[in-house]
This record gives sequence, structure tokens and C-alpha cells, in this order.
Amino acid sequence: MIELTPEQRQALDRQNGEAVRVVDPATKDTYLLIREEVFSRRSEVVLPISQEPPADMDPQLFRCMRAYWRDLPELLKDKRNRGKWAAYRGDERVCVGKTQAEVYQECYRRGMEREEFYVGLIQEEPGDLPPWAVLEVDRSLYEFTELGEPPSEDG
Repeated sequence: MIELTPEQRQALDRQNGEAVRVVDPATKDTYLLIREEVFSRRSEVVLPISQEPPADMDPQLFRCMRAYWRDLPELLKDKRNRGKWAAYRGDERVCVGKTQAEVYQECYRRGMEREEFYVGLIQEEPGDLPPWAVLEVDRSLYEFTELGEPPSEDG
């Protein structure tokens, strides 16, 4: 966490809660200072998790993948699971293993065909979305050419 300088605090006060443009003198990169709650409100992500498989996806595979994504937050709570692999058949977890090969072998040992199960890596990545999810981002932070100026009619 970096604390605001008095100069930055004054600039934020003058902007009445709007973003303040800040330039790094060493790199000339430009940044925006904005209150966290304002950023959170403007950058909400909507993840409509469909109940139906996409037209180009096998329904059985879709069911397996949904079960994996449903359980992923719980699997990640146990740090020992991170970096391991999980297999799902239908709505049920088949197994968790150290390697992808180990998990595939266990599924085949149980007599499953490849199209009957899904194997996913148990890892946490920001913005990790199910393959069928639609990502919609509130673009209000990006709809301005300059702070406070809406884009012109021609772009």
C-alpha cells in the first residue's frame, strides 16, 4: 500500500471524487487515482453462467465443466490442492491428483471413455472464467477521451 502525498490528496479534493491523472516522471506512464469504491462500482463484472451448453459443446462435457467450476472455489480453499488436477464426470468429482496424467489414468482405470469426463487444473488466476461465460465489463471508465469529456459523435 502506498500512502498519498499531500499534493495528491489536494488534487483529489479539487476533483470532488473524480479520477486524477498522475504521470511517472521516470517512465512517462500515466495513471489514474480514483477512490476504490468508485472504481469497484464502475468496473463490476457480470458473469452470466449459462445453464445450457454453447451450441458447439457436447452437453455431457458441459455438465462436467460446470461441476469443476462450481467446486473450484472450495478446492482452492485448501492450499494443498493448488497446482493439482481434478477430474469430473457429470456433476461428481472423480479424483484429484498431482499430475494431469495421474488423473487421466485414474479415469481410464475406472472404465471411463475420454468424452465422459473433464480434467481441470486447480489454480487461482485473476479473471479466470469458465470457457462458456460471457464477460461484460461496465465500460464507463473507458468511455471518455479525456477525463470528464464524453466522446464525440464520430468516435
